[in-house]
Amino acid sequence: MGNPITRRELLRVGVAASASLLVGPAAMARTFAANEKIRFACIGIGGMGGKGVNVASGEQIVAAADVDASHSAGAVKRIKEKFADAKIYTDYRKLFDEQKGLDAVWVATPDHHHFPAAYRALDAGLAVYCEKPLCHDLYEARKLRELAKAKKVATQMGNQGHSGEHIRLLCEWIWQGSLGDVTEAHVRPPYKQMDFGSRDPGQPAEVPKGLDWDLWQGPVKEREFRTGIVPAKWRGWLDYGTGLLGDWFCHNGDGAVWALKLYEADTCEVECEGEEPNATNWPHEVRVSWKFPNRGDMVPCIMRWSSGEYNDYNAKPMPSSVDPERVKAAASQPSAYYGTKGMAVSGWWMNGTRLFPESFMKEVGKPKAVLPRSKGHEADFLNAIRTGERSSADFDYSARLTEVMLVGNVANLVREKLTYDFREGKFTNSAKANALVKRQPRKGWELGYA
Repeated sequence: MGNPITRRELLRVGVAASASLLVGPAAMARTFAANEKIRFACIGIGGMGGKGVNVASGEQIVAAADVDASHSAGAVKRIKEKFADAKIYTDYRKLFDEQKGLDAVWVATPDHHHFPAAYRALDAGLAVYCEKPLCHDLYEARKLRELAKAKKVATQMGNQGHSGEHIRLLCEWIWQGSLGDVTEAHVRPPYKQMDFGSRDPGQPAEVPKGLDWDLWQGPVKEREFRTGIVPAKWRGWLDYGTGLLGDWFCHNGDGAVWALKLYEADTCEVECEGEEPNATNWPHEVRVSWKFPNRGDMVPCIMRWSSGEYNDYNAKPMPSSVDPERVKAAASQPSAYYGTKGMAVSGWWMNGTRLFPESFMKEVGKPKAVLPRSKGHEADFLNAIRTGERSSADFDYSARLTEVMLVGNVANLVREKLTYDFREGKFTNSAKANALVKRQPRKGWELGYA
């Protein structure tokens, strides 16, 4: 028998494996001449889509699409002022049918359109930036990851904190053993005043002028227009959004998934307690708990998501294997990581990562930098298009981050203790849960779901 592997060697191997999510060629880039612009299509240009218009305006916008003429009027005006020949569409399916000279697509639609728009772009061999969460259903996350890998194009999800310095510090502290074995992570969204989703099924109403309601619904079952959906409350609707968990987990849960290598798990157990969903809307007052087995040299761990009244650690103390006082001490932070030697906390969008308390941080000091640093989330994406290098939150990683979140959302709907197999993309103990893995699209929207 050869010499045994030391813990230091295991850590080195683990760091290298995790760092590989960021480095190395991933995209098959076309050759760009000096000062040549990337040719963009922007899908969803109102609201959050304005960011995509801003970034793409530094390149070249060839086409754009939005189903709401009133909500997107300002963005259309800005596009036309700089790119007079840009074609504006209502239906992005027609955009893909007609536009054959594109390099990249920026997707900033509501969640239920992320998959059909991103799938069409990938299928055409185009680079894709998609706002978070990557998609609405588990099948969609796996399909986008698979297709992006096959097409070898640049991809990026809009969880900007993943490109920041502080999530890298968290990974490096944990991988280098500063916290010891991390057995528990807690994640939460902002308090209620920053919750953009609706729990109200609304009232039948007249469709707003300029909105193509049929196209807005896209792949989901047709329903009458109701108040409390557009322009932003759709996040709380089961058919259109992914609730508070979908809205915030890809930001504040990113550190747990990356630093604890949860994406390497073959299986996990998950369950949800608290407020039940109604017929149309996601609940707000819930606690979701995932239990992960060993991942390489990582010990088994629990990750908990707490929202609504479960955010109040005094009213509903967090069940924990660690000292309750340490849990309460971190209650003001969006994420906390509990190890056998100490703990770390992070702020919104994975900013402000530090060891806790301050005396522990001074004792440990700054970790050794082993992960490549980013020049910026959008800059990484543009660079990946031009060079073929990997972007920081490409679909290989972000689809797995989204998959972990979506497993929790299924538990939100199926109040049973579930076991999910990441290798097969299905639950091993619930036909009810498996029925929620893949939606049945409306006629005309079947592409990608076959």
